[in-house]
Amino acid sequence: MFSRTTVLLSCLAIATSGFGVRPLAKNTVQDAHEQLTKLIRCWEPIEENIAGNHFSGEHRLSEPIYELCSYMPDPKDFNKGYVNGVDMDSDDYTNVLSFFHIIHPRLAMLNVCLQEAYQFHAAGRPSQTAIRCLCKRDGCNLPKGLTAFLDFNKLPMPESTF
Repeated sequence: MFSRTTVLLSCLAIATSGFGVRPLAKNTVQDAHEQLTKLIRCWEPIEENIAGNHFSGEHRLSEPIYELCSYMPDPKDFNKGYVNGVDMDSDDYTNVLSFFHIIHPRLAMLNVCLQEAYQFHAAGRPSQTAIRCLCKRDGCNLPKGLTAFLDFNKLPMPESTF
């Protein structure tokens, strides 16, 4: 029927034509490793006015100027979150960054979430607490609820603009 040469040449023609053979998409670990040393874009709120006392509820993606993005779930409603890019001079992030720089081909840190306590009042008064998650991939601080934020970060970040 068909000779081996004919079958081999047909397969070769199909493979070289670009039909059927596509590279596999990168996975989450590969995505995190690729973005580890890059400056990233973070979601930030768009303020309605200069005083910032009226928030539109809308967000935009920043320019790629940050090392870390921040996500803080609302302490009273985990279906809301507050996002911004992290000013690296605002605190010492050395220990947090060390989590992201774990070098292993099959492991990548996606988020580092901290529960923090603040004492704004006199010593005898209760402390205020908050959860803050830091991430190191382009657009990783999705301005949604906590569960949506965590689910979104399970996947590679989309390469197109948001």
